[in-house]
Amino acid sequence: MISTHAYRICDLVVASAIALPELVPATAFGAECRFELLPPGNPSAVDVDWFHRWIIEEDGKEQDSCDVWLRLARTGDGYLLRFPSCGDFFVSADAARIQCRPLPGTPEVTVRHLLLDQVLPLVLSRRERIVLHASAVLTGHGVIAFAGKTGRGKSTLAASLARGGCSLVSDDCLVLRTERGEWTALPSYPGVRLWPSTAGEVLRGDMPTAEVAHYTLKRRVWDKAVLPYASGPAPLRRLFFLADNAGEILFERLPPGRVFMALVEFAYNLDIQDTAFLRKQFETVGRLTADVPADAIHYPREFSALPAVRAAILRHLEED
Repeated sequence: MISTHAYRICDLVVASAIALPELVPATAFGAECRFELLPPGNPSAVDVDWFHRWIIEEDGKEQDSCDVWLRLARTGDGYLLRFPSCGDFFVSADAARIQCRPLPGTPEVTVRHLLLDQVLPLVLSRRERIVLHASAVLTGHGVIAFAGKTGRGKSTLAASLARGGCSLVSDDCLVLRTERGEWTALPSYPGVRLWPSTAGEVLRGDMPTAEVAHYTLKRRVWDKAVLPYASGPAPLRRLFFLADNAGEILFERLPPGRVFMALVEFAYNLDIQDTAFLRKQFETVGRLTADVPADAIHYPREFSALPAVRAAILRHLEED
């Protein structure tokens, strides 16, 4: 593979033969992961061990088998990630090489989205102790992270806070590390993915957006003049877990047991049957649970309530 581009996501330098304009450019020297886009083709007929799948959920209920979003398998030299409606991604055992064979007709913008927002978080999970499916922003008190099931409003809250003076750290892939006894959050890459109605309400005015993928109406907002982006790692101060829709804004301090289980639920993991990795991940989750305060946040899911929610979150941090 001839790599003509190099980019950074978190601390990972990715070399690619195709442009990945969503990412921050980096020097090609010392690339730790390489991406190759193969010619389109039908699903690969390979002998694999299927061990996990992600199911599309609606209102908290799994849909039938035709709505499998992603199948994961082991191959002889790594992993196969099959998106039945889009194509196959092959990840080497050492997570240093990624290849994609899209289905015929799958546009490149969709390949880039799947790589950035689905595959790379799983690759990072093999390299880092903990990678959360969470949005995060940098406030004057440090980084705060929002975790919750798809559709709960993580990106909306992050965009609202970034529009209100904070800096975006992540949309939904948050790498956490411990440095000198303190938890640190690493910026992923600029931008958030929002529904058009959300972008119009939260950001207001004319702002540049880009297509996310051919199968969704969501738009990617990545203009740093609209949504400031954190320039580097910063201390993690608070975890928020998004609760159900509520009529008023309430913060509920969560006991360690509930925090631990929630963090396990929202942690990326490429191989859920790798017991050695799971043991290390559980140890990390235990340390994170003990070190960083966590609250459930209940609030009205209405655009008109966002300014009050934003103010309440910042006030809650300051009071603590």
